[in-house]
Amino acid sequence: MKKIISLVIAILLITALLTSCASSSSAPSGNLNKAEYDSASQEQSAPMPSAAYASVQDVKEKDTAGSVAADNGSALTSGTLSASLSGEKMIYNLSASVETTKFDETIKNVDMLINKFGAFVETANISGNSYGYTTFRSADYTIRVPVSNFKGMNDSLPVLGNIINRNTTAQNITAQFIDTQSRLDAYNTEESRLLAMLAKTATVADMITIEQRLSDVRYQIESLTSTLKNWQNQVDYSTVTIHIAEVAELTNQVSVQRTYWQQLWDGVSATFKGIGTFFKGLFMGIVIALPVLLILAVLAVIVVVIIRAANKKNKRNNKQDNNTKE
Repeated sequence: MKKIISLVIAILLITALLTSCASSSSAPSGNLNKAEYDSASQEQSAPMPSAAYASVQDVKEKDTAGSVAADNGSALTSGTLSASLSGEKMIYNLSASVETTKFDETIKNVDMLINKFGAFVETANISGNSYGYTTFRSADYTIRVPVSNFKGMNDSLPVLGNIINRNTTAQNITAQFIDTQSRLDAYNTEESRLLAMLAKTATVADMITIEQRLSDVRYQIESLTSTLKNWQNQVDYSTVTIHIAEVAELTNQVSVQRTYWQQLWDGVSATFKGIGTFFKGLFMGIVIALPVLLILAVLAVIVVVIIRAANKKNKRNNKQDNNTKE
């Protein structure tokens, strides 16, 4: 009986001990003295660095690394990305040199092509160039044509005259365009965040820091926006540069497959043609200068007559002097 009572008492003591330990581990410790409590409170309430300044510094570091992220973790939204990838960004340029013997008609045909393909003239210059005594005119056009009509304009150039040179280039700027658009979206996101931070800042130092960064961000936004607009304008409207020269005779389009004797005859023909052109120019120059030559001839005759008369007079005077001395 005593053994049973002792066992029951031991069980009760162990149960009470376990309960006490459990309650002490789950409840906050009540053994902190006042000094330790004050120290812990000061650590929890210690002033942190300005949130605005820290955020601006964080944005600067991210921007320097080239990876400014939006609130969702990405500055480029899926809508912008899909719009950028909707089509390739191609810039087409065409330059051509045309010679014509009917200059006025060619200029009218240029205006006709501009109206037909919905283009517009960016720059135009018409001038006269003198070669010897013959004046030949020339014209230079820079035309912007919708990209959808670029091929039609290219195919219609022979209506202007004899095309002696034509060069077409195509530049794909899709990657540069998407990259620049991504940077612009990142800067726009950063601007929104900076404006929100500026509205909440309470110190002058933080306000100055945010405004300086905001000024840099807005400069980048304006620069990138201008670049994208310029690229998009070149994508939408291709550039066509045309040089028109008035000539007396069109250049022959000689085939590449020419035999030796054909090439020899071409050289002889060119030589005789050059000689003929030289004498034509010489004869024209003499005819044009004939009035001046006649005036010079008359003046020369007058001068010769005066000189001869003076010489005769001098001889007579000399004879008279000799006779007087004798």
